[in-house]
Amino acid sequence: MHEYTDFDDFVVRTRSAMLARAVMYCGRRPDAEDAVQEAYLAAYLHWSELREPRAWVETTVRRRFAREAGRWWSRWRRTELEVPVSSSSRPDEEAAAVAVLRSVGLLPPRQRQVLIMVCLQGMTYRQVADEVGISVGAVGANLAKARERLAVLLGLTSGPLPGGDPLVAGVLTRPGGMPGHGDDALVAALRRTEAWLVRGFEADPAPTRRLRAALRRQEHP
Repeated sequence: MHEYTDFDDFVVRTRSAMLARAVMYCGRRPDAEDAVQEAYLAAYLHWSELREPRAWVETTVRRRFAREAGRWWSRWRRTELEVPVSSSSRPDEEAAAVAVLRSVGLLPPRQRQVLIMVCLQGMTYRQVADEVGISVGAVGANLAKARERLAVLLGLTSGPLPGGDPLVAGVLTRPGGMPGHGDDALVAALRRTEAWLVRGFEADPAPTRRLRAALRRQEHP
């Protein structure tokens, strides 16, 4: 059995991380909230059957974005980011996180999808290949292209940095500034950005209120 006492406990303990990961996929808070709420509502209907509810909701959200990747990509590219910001967030942290999000949004949908599945969700190439429906070699190729492009955009390469942001590079690579992932500064930058999003969503109770209202409507149509 899972670790949650009931469905509400599950929502309270996981919703900020779910929303943050969804924003990393789609780039827009409204789309992220819609996808996460839909997945939670589906999980509620199957609650008694779910042995790993968090993994189930994560997979449901991820597959929705995979199906509609082109639409999310076009929205991301033409709209400003609207994400909650924690009161404890420093201006340089916010600037770095927003730069990472905007840079991720410049990647083609397949590259972004593979990048997040491997670097943030820790999936193997084989797991990604099976879920996405491409070869293991294609997973590696898409990941390499995504990493190369992001490294340039974020100033995480050596030598000239066309398009790189020196402020962002300084924040992302300062001593002690990265949550650990070995010496992989790019993965650490992605994780740092996701952690920044989590803190923002933790300070905003509105998505949970909307989800609870939707659950009441589902129980009493």
